[in-house]
Amino acid sequence: MTVDIEVNSAKDIDALKTHNTDDIDTLNLYIYTSVSLKFISKLKNLKSLLIAGSVKDYSPLSQCKSMTALTISTKGTVNTLDFLRELSLETLKLEGFTSKTENLTFPVLPSLRNVEISGVAKINDLAFLEDFSAMEKLSLFELSTRRLLNFSPLKQMRELRLTNMFHLQGLSELATINPSAKIYIREFFINRKIKNDKKEALLKVLPELKHLNTIELSINQEKFSKEDLLRLSPAT
Repeated sequence: MTVDIEVNSAKDIDALKTHNTDDIDTLNLYIYTSVSLKFISKLKNLKSLLIAGSVKDYSPLSQCKSMTALTISTKGTVNTLDFLRELSLETLKLEGFTSKTENLTFPVLPSLRNVEISGVAKINDLAFLEDFSAMEKLSLFELSTRRLLNFSPLKQMRELRLTNMFHLQGLSELATINPSAKIYIREFFINRKIKNDKKEALLKVLPELKHLNTIELSINQEKFSKEDLLRLSPAT
């Protein structure tokens, strides 16, 4: 059962009482006021949780042993993701928040297969993702990191999506990705100088990416397939 709750006061959580908590496997919380997540431990069969809005303490989530999918979307502050350590997540989506931690990471989750990180201000170094050996899909959107990660340990990688990753100083790490992986790079609402820089960065590393079947570059309304890029590359 899926339950959606708009939280404007702590009393709104009482909406859960109208359901058999054992039947709730998906919970979407849209939070507009300060609320405790302690109630979450009562949802023994919760598989998927969306938290949209600011929460001061995420530690109660560590009790959600059955949860496999978590989305945190907030403009607030998240200073630690250690509460994830006890979970068996397969999908993790993080969006929009900042942190007092200088370089935010999250603990190694052996079961994690799908990761999306969007606009999280303090994730500046992606090297920690090299330890997620089961990862199949990785999506990165508007992060401040200057380099990608070494993809060699990620043998299961099937798809990489990079969107508006303007701070990247190069794309050489793409040469380490699994040959069966598909790469999608997208940039939009950008000026011509940035556009040319990103295209040139991909063309520079393209000779080392010939083993990949799918490479797509989209810049505003322009789209380039692997074949298009190979025709543009002077090294090929």
